[in-house]
Amino acid sequence: MRLESVHNIQDLRRLAQKKLPGPIYHYLDGGADDEWSLRHNTDAFDGYQFVPRYLRDVGSVDLKTSVLGRRLNLPFLLSPTGMSMLFHTQKEIAVAKAAEKFGTFYSLSTMSTTSLEDVAAATSAPKMFQIYIFKDRGLTRELVERCKQAKYDALCLTVDTPMAGNRERDKKTGMVIPPRFGIGSLLSFALRPSWSLRMVAASGFTLANISHRVDALRSGPVGIIDYVNNQFDRSVTWCDVEWLATEWGGPLVIKGLSSPDDAKQSQ
Repeated sequence: MRLESVHNIQDLRRLAQKKLPGPIYHYLDGGADDEWSLRHNTDAFDGYQFVPRYLRDVGSVDLKTSVLGRRLNLPFLLSPTGMSMLFHTQKEIAVAKAAEKFGTFYSLSTMSTTSLEDVAAATSAPKMFQIYIFKDRGLTRELVERCKQAKYDALCLTVDTPMAGNRERDKKTGMVIPPRFGIGSLLSFALRPSWSLRMVAASGFTLANISHRVDALRSGPVGIIDYVNNQFDRSVTWCDVEWLATEWGGPLVIKGLSSPDDAKQSQ
């Protein structure tokens, strides 16, 4: 299957499964535990239906809208995905340039393999930086200052990771960061030589925004669940959100709220 023959999301999933080694594909495609929430998040859209209004002039269709003070050509944005080096040789910059091409927001993950400064230099598209409040508040403050200097349009605080989800697929496949060619997954990597050769030829794997402050990877590969639980602060409250908003002084989005009451409190 080639990209030209992709017509929907399921086609994209099949193409990714064909191109990526098993541990990498399942990290991208999977969820936590029995993946009930993953399925529910998709199935929930089945409950919505568009009600068409006919006999309207649709000779000119305009999808433009405004989000966080920036004018977009599309009514949606690209959400943050960590460690994009695992999926594309041009890493996060490839996605940022796609957002620029089609005129919408790109959201860069804290856990990216490209620095926030390099992404800012590569594209003039609207940019949002997805941030966590680390146990090391100095690191969080540093990231905010770097975003100011790089002229990001907004911050996106992720709050639904007081503990990492129990990603059973990753445990079964042995997925760690940086990726390791272990005995259990060696065949899967061997059967995807194009991916494996590109990874070998690429520069070293690093979490580019935080590797200078967080040394968890220096002693060798570490499980994603363990990494998150070691670095992210479980004591974060609304007071910390207020602190972050003050430090940033610009548009701030909260990602991960599920309760209507929490959403109202964020206003």
